[in-house]
Amino acid sequence: MKKQLLLISSLVIMFFQVQAIDLFETYQKALAYNADYLSAIALNQAGQEQQNIARAALLPQITATGSLTENYFNQGGVQAYYHQPIYSASLNQVVFDFSKFSAYTKGKFATQLSDLQLLGAQQQLMVNVAQAYFDVLYAEDTLLATRMTKEALKQQMVQAQAAFKVGSVTVADVNDAMAGYDSAAAQEIQDTNNLIFKKNIFRNLTGVDPEQIQPIQDELKLTLPSPSSDASWSSMAESGNVNNRIAGKQIDMAKQDILMSRSGHFPIVLLNAQYQYQDTAGLDATNATPTQMQMFNIPGSVLSNYSTGSVGLQVSIPISSGGTVNAQTRQAIDVFESSQQQYVYVKRQTDQNIRNAYWNVQNGVSIVKAQKAALLSAKTKLASDKLGYQVGIRNSVDLVASQKNYYQTFQTYQQARYNYLMAEIQLQYLSGLIDGRFMQDINANIKN
Repeated sequence: MKKQLLLISSLVIMFFQVQAIDLFETYQKALAYNADYLSAIALNQAGQEQQNIARAALLPQITATGSLTENYFNQGGVQAYYHQPIYSASLNQVVFDFSKFSAYTKGKFATQLSDLQLLGAQQQLMVNVAQAYFDVLYAEDTLLATRMTKEALKQQMVQAQAAFKVGSVTVADVNDAMAGYDSAAAQEIQDTNNLIFKKNIFRNLTGVDPEQIQPIQDELKLTLPSPSSDASWSSMAESGNVNNRIAGKQIDMAKQDILMSRSGHFPIVLLNAQYQYQDTAGLDATNATPTQMQMFNIPGSVLSNYSTGSVGLQVSIPISSGGTVNAQTRQAIDVFESSQQQYVYVKRQTDQNIRNAYWNVQNGVSIVKAQKAALLSAKTKLASDKLGYQVGIRNSVDLVASQKNYYQTFQTYQQARYNYLMAEIQLQYLSGLIDGRFMQDINANIKN
């Protein structure tokens, strides 16, 4: 019987180990599940065609047509009805069209922009998955601390009620204990609800059951940022941050819009080539005599077959558009200036955020160490108060206060640890360095 129980226990443990999932595995699953990211992939694929579409306008445009018409002929009283097939082909090639060349350049920028947007979506997914993952863990820690606090307050309430029955405390003491317990019970409901919300957010983002995620290690890998200067990280972000790069690419596209608008005043030169073949017609009805029929067989006549062709250059010189070109140019310049200011805004915001992230990591190491020391002190004080309560030098109020302090310190310590990990992720994200390898480094802080 004992062997069977051990076997069952081993199978249960193995089952939960198989079901457990860490941060990096969660991110990998989110890549195939997250709708926002999958949408970004589709948009990127669509964006790859922008360059091809713009280039197509610069390549030869070839058209082939065929027609079969029923015709009527009347000359000098001679009438005829005949059908005649005609085949033709035309070729148009841009020799000079400044707007199309600018459109091609803009198309290349648009394709590059779509690549940057996909990279941004992937990096943002890393941040979002990590945030959702740690939010669930912190919500669980918060609920645990609240439940332990509630249990301590419940014991105090029971002791107060028992002491009141023997007359050693007043009813006010009982009411105070009950109020503390009721407050903790209400907080437990709120924290439970918050945990449910965090789990739902995590599930919707990743498609992973939040019950499977693993907690973080007892000892985090605390590392100071390198280089050890917020100015250095700011410089890295200026060229590496994906949002900065996207804003810069939008400036390049806006500049091409100005050139395209101004090209409305430029001449356009096209090469045109045409070829047409008129096949032999089929006579359907006629009142012509045999002698008159002979004129239909003369080369170049309406019933004969012949071909024509031409090659030439077509030059179009705009004279006046009623002010449209000037208005479109001014409009494009305004949009360009707006994109420049947007770029400045994004750079400033990125600079502010990465400097904050740097200091969150830099000081986060000290904060985690300080909170760990505070947790050890709170644990030591709790052990002392428990012993003092047993020997009669501490009362239940002192013990409960010590218990509450320990659980609150535990919650603060856990929050400091999650904040440090997210600060590391934010620092790498804002600098543009975040990738799958870094996520694996962060994942080393997750229990196996």
